[in-house]
Amino acid sequence: MSPRMSCSMTVEAVRDESKTVTRRHVDTWKTLKQGDRLTLIEKGMGLPKGSKQVVLAEVEIVMVSVETLRAVNEAECRREGLPEMSPEEFRLFWAVSHGYARPKTGLWNVPCRRIQWRYL
Repeated sequence: MSPRMSCSMTVEAVRDESKTVTRRHVDTWKTLKQGDRLTLIEKGMGLPKGSKQVVLAEVEIVMVSVETLRAVNEAECRREGLPEMSPEEFRLFWAVSHGYARPKTGLWNVPCRRIQWRYL
């Protein structure tokens, strides 16, 4: 059984397979490498008693790297399944949802783990 990764903020983009990249906190998914497989799920935590995780897709990891949010451009927003966001909107969305305080200046230097996959 492959590890499970929640994609609760981009469920539809996983379902239609337009999401091929995710960014996670740099301190997580440290052992993930090219060729590993993941099961993408709708939600992993906070489920009501008796509820089951909903499997969205099975994927194979193509690349894992650590980079800063500086690398986010319009193409990366599309790969993230959020084509309606500008790079700056995505940086703010990502930083706030990953526990970073809302900064007064840009988010260019916040590190993250970029994970790219292909659908099986």
